[in-house]
Amino acid sequence: MSLRARLAALTAGAVALAVILASAAAFVLTRNQMRSVVDETLLSRVQSARRIEGFPGAMRGMGPIALAGPLREFLPTDQVIQIVDAEGNLVLTLNEELALPVDKVDVEVAVGSHPAILRDVTVDGLHLRMVTAQTGSGLAVQIARPLTEVDQTLAGLAVLLGLVGLAGVVLAGGLGMLVARGALGPVGKLTEAAEHVADTQDLSATIDIDRNDEVGRLAAAFNTMLSALQRSKEQQQQLVSDASHELRTPLTSLRTNIELLSRADDLASEQRAELLDDVTFELQELSTLVGELVDLATDARTAQEPAREIDLGEIVERAVERARRRTGRSITVDGTAATVEGRPDALERAVSNLLSNADKWSPPGAPIRVELAGGRVAVSDHGPGIAEEDLPHVFDRFYRAVDARTMPGSGLGLAIVRQVVEDHGGTVFAGRAESGGAEVGFEIPILT
Repeated sequence: MSLRARLAALTAGAVALAVILASAAAFVLTRNQMRSVVDETLLSRVQSARRIEGFPGAMRGMGPIALAGPLREFLPTDQVIQIVDAEGNLVLTLNEELALPVDKVDVEVAVGSHPAILRDVTVDGLHLRMVTAQTGSGLAVQIARPLTEVDQTLAGLAVLLGLVGLAGVVLAGGLGMLVARGALGPVGKLTEAAEHVADTQDLSATIDIDRNDEVGRLAAAFNTMLSALQRSKEQQQQLVSDASHELRTPLTSLRTNIELLSRADDLASEQRAELLDDVTFELQELSTLVGELVDLATDARTAQEPAREIDLGEIVERAVERARRRTGRSITVDGTAATVEGRPDALERAVSNLLSNADKWSPPGAPIRVELAGGRVAVSDHGPGIAEEDLPHVFDRFYRAVDARTMPGSGLGLAIVRQVVEDHGGTVFAGRAESGGAEVGFEIPILT
């Protein structure tokens, strides 16, 4: 069964149940009201019978005709009356054709050990409502009224409510279809859009949103997802394009040097050694470039490492200690870092890339300074600084300033820094340091 059919069935079922319950409640209330009127009438007749002078004690032994005079004044012809004693014997009756039933509880009423009682009885197929009440010492009066009119009225009401309920169920089914169609219309558009994307790989498809309910939010989320996928696809295409461009240079150089080495017999030993050095350098650059491309494209470290509460200062100290051993430079750390939620290895990689960038641009023997302030990490060098026209692009993939194009590097180090920082909800920055060199760093949210 489709979602639309299930929603229509649920809506129709809910409305139908409400109609049925309302009809049943109306029937029960009407039935109780009508029977209450009958009960009040019977009880009032009992009180009238008790107020008749000399009734019934003075009338013991008299026949039904003698009782007819005084009792006919208060008893309508559609009611049956009889008197029973404490032994259950019939003392008097006004209707010889119908004898009301007398059982143990009626005897108890006559004795006075049980209060007056109202109940339904059936005599010769006639449905009656009967009251038994004490009326004198050792005597009880029984008054009954046929429920024929009440039963006929209730039967007609039951038929009418049944028809109303049936019409309500049919109407509920139609309303359920309309509700399902209106509610699931955007879902159908969402399905068509998803199928279109699956068939054509066209991520520019969107759904028009004209509602603010849950379905509208789903459509909005789908549009957001398509936009994110479109951006990701464009970034991947750009990465492939940039990577192919960057790989072309070392590969071309390697091919040229290898072709020259193939004619090693025609080369002097100094030239052969120089070519081998070039090949080794290009292979190292190529290995670095490929490794950073893999990290940047797949974000493997971020995907595999869970985020946890960490001390950013400890992360920086580890990266600084390793950079000191590798470069032999003096690296100072000032300030205090805060506790953050992040991925230790990814953040350490980001700090290491900042330190490597500072080492590349600093003169030999010049110190590097790291400043900490909460979730902020700033690395300063004593190099030539960053030109104003280069500042907006220093974190772009494969971007290399004019002065850096003759230096080792892939142009991906700072791009990896930005990716790691943005994964942690932070921002990167670059500018001129007080020392005259460059100041490059990032800031991520801290735990309070």
